[in-house]
Amino acid sequence: MTVDGIEQRTARAEAGLRHALLAQDVEAARQWLSPSLFFTDAAGHWQGAHPCLEAWAARRLRVVAIEQSAIEYLACGQLLLAASDVSLTCIADGGEQLRRLRLLRVWARCSSPAGVHLLSVGMLPARDT
Repeated sequence: MTVDGIEQRTARAEAGLRHALLAQDVEAARQWLSPSLFFTDAAGHWQGAHPCLEAWAARRLRVVAIEQSAIEYLACGQLLLAASDVSLTCIADGGEQLRRLRLLRVWARCSSPAGVHLLSVGMLPARDT
């Protein structure tokens, strides 16, 4: 697969994942996620499954808006790093919350129909603008 090919597949996968998150469609979201998906915090510490993703899957948290800007890609063999500034609006027990952060996502080629799946997510503080 060419660099353009993996970037295009990843862009489609990210759009599909965003749609599934907004639609609260757990099964559709899972098709984009690696079985070994893990998260890291700003210090690089491994978090395993993220509590927010678990709360979303259990319907205790709802994502109502996702905005993304300054998307950058870096391809390396079978992997693609996607980095972007993200604003998430979520509703949970405490009411509506807006979170701004920088997400680093590692997508890997795979044999699924989509051709890629999300392997890792690094969460960093939002960049100053």
